[in-house]
Amino acid sequence: MVTFDPVGQKATIEGSARIQYTNPSRRDLNDFVLMLWPNHDQYRSSMDAGPAQLGDETLLPREELQGIALRYALPEPLQPAATLDISVPFSIQASGPIGGGFLHRFGITQGVFIAPTFYPLVPRLLEDAWQVEDAPPGGDTTNSDTAFFEVRLTAPSQYGLAASGVEIEARDNGDGTRTTTFVTGPMRDFAFALGKFSAVDREVGEVKLRAWVLPSHADQTTRFLDHAEAQMELLEELVGPYPYTELDLVDAPDAFGGIEYPGLVFVGTLGGPNIIDATVHEVAHQWFYGLIGDDQLREPWLDEAAATYAEILFYERVFGSGTAAGLLRDYRSWVRSHRDPTIAIGLGIGDYASPSDYGLFVYIKGALFFDALRRELGDERFFSFLRAYFESYRYGFATASGFHSLAEQTCSCDLDSLFDLWVYKGGQVFEP
Repeated sequence: MVTFDPVGQKATIEGSARIQYTNPSRRDLNDFVLMLWPNHDQYRSSMDAGPAQLGDETLLPREELQGIALRYALPEPLQPAATLDISVPFSIQASGPIGGGFLHRFGITQGVFIAPTFYPLVPRLLEDAWQVEDAPPGGDTTNSDTAFFEVRLTAPSQYGLAASGVEIEARDNGDGTRTTTFVTGPMRDFAFALGKFSAVDREVGEVKLRAWVLPSHADQTTRFLDHAEAQMELLEELVGPYPYTELDLVDAPDAFGGIEYPGLVFVGTLGGPNIIDATVHEVAHQWFYGLIGDDQLREPWLDEAAATYAEILFYERVFGSGTAAGLLRDYRSWVRSHRDPTIAIGLGIGDYASPSDYGLFVYIKGALFFDALRRELGDERFFSFLRAYFESYRYGFATASGFHSLAEQTCSCDLDSLFDLWVYKGGQVFEP
């Protein structure tokens, strides 16, 4: 149940999550962990989750990371390939505004309630241990395997409701609320938004592209859809097919410029002079992060550098190679202007000196690495590599070493020096 007061900038979510989890490891699991990301500093909210119900057993959790994680001791070990069926009630208090000096990815912004990862999220198992770690400032927060979702949201019927996945049922409750059921998967996580939107659809092949736009930005709806359509068609051609039947684009002012979630992206730049970069970058994340997963905390370049280079590919296709080359020159200039331009792109978020350094090296220098790899391989082998990369890691998790190995397989060449220079060690990078 969602309540929303845009004037008072308050919202609540009351719900229950039923989680069916199959142990993918080769050993028994003696505990089970849920992440409550709305308790993180990047979320303008607080979240409580009650005792879990496992059959006839009531499980009390131990809090970790100041309430971001809950760890449940299991009454019996969960054996490999066995399935756990657990239910957890939860509640969230959200507020706004999400903009200002410290941006947030969850909360209220100019009459819109954005709610990504609003449910208890199962983290990944890494080497048979739950990945329970805080997220440094400036980057993304969540890591999760793909799953199937069935989500029922009861919300005020006066607002438009955008969500990951496909709406399969909507029921008016006669009290000013509507209950809508969405299904999707396999997807990495789930998000929704509530606001006074106008929804405009466009068919792109077999995919419904839907723009949810505030009335004050209605004149930009066509451009919004045009950019998203062009990027979707380009990446389907160069990387691989978008496998879902819908992609929702949500007008969310102040939302970090843009924030990606599977099947739904928030774009915060409508009403400004440039909606291209944020739109095509977040659409690209449907491939790089949504479909090809990666550890967003430890190896964020795998999705952020790829999505930024996808902007270059967009400019090259839509506006010509000269425009793309000019943007790459700007990127080189920005990196050269840093006090130490030799820093590697392959560090974790928290290993950079500041969020601005993280953005410069992971996004901007990372895109220059993709361009260097393209020049090293040549266009034919580079785009063959991207398609092989998609096929190898779709719905899974890529790593830097896996990316490196697959690139070498594609070209039948040694790329150690290139990866050391850009990704692993860093060094002086000269003009091409």
